[in-house]
Amino acid sequence: MKKSFFCIILSIFALFFGCKDSNSTDITMSAADSIVTPQPIDTLAEVVTRVQQQSKLYTTECQVHKVVLYSDNASVGGKLFSMSVPGDRKVAIPIDVTLKAYVDFSSFTKESIATHDSLVIITLPDPQVVVTASKLDHEATRQYVSLTRKRFTEDEISRLAAQGEDSVMTHITQYGIIERSRETCARTLVPILTRMGYAEENIVIRFRKKYDDNDLRRLTSTQK
Repeated sequence: MKKSFFCIILSIFALFFGCKDSNSTDITMSAADSIVTPQPIDTLAEVVTRVQQQSKLYTTECQVHKVVLYSDNASVGGKLFSMSVPGDRKVAIPIDVTLKAYVDFSSFTKESIATHDSLVIITLPDPQVVVTASKLDHEATRQYVSLTRKRFTEDEISRLAAQGEDSVMTHITQYGIIERSRETCARTLVPILTRMGYAEENIVIRFRKKYDDNDLRRLTSTQK
């Protein structure tokens, strides 16, 4: 009787410790399986990807109204002798030139980003400006011609209007299109960067230099 009771006790202990060891092994294996090695995140690469997604961002459109004024005094003769022809002629030609500015982010790279502590500085690609339309107002064109002179021909008026358009492109910095381009880019990019964890007050958006008329002349094209 005692021998049977002793065997039953041994069986109970063996069952208890056997279950405990099995459960402990299962828990350890599950914990090991759930461990995931964290992957490093390239923050600058993520910024580049998000910015490049903006592609060609049109930032500003403006219409410049210009009146081309021209007058001439005719003369006859050659190098040795010339004399003025009585009378003169003048013309006033109104034109409207439409300008659009954009920034092409397809070439944006890590080199365009600088960080210093919590500060992030984005240097934008050079702005591009296109002349998308140029309209000559024929009805509002006015000629003032003496009786002894001939009126301006349509070909002459068209050439003068083209010179007026060229003058608009030459003095493009006067229209504030570059400043508005940078502001529009900032309004587009700052929310993207804040969503990535950057504080708005620590974000600087800038162009690489201050552009003059000669710079912008090179960066301006006609698309009509």
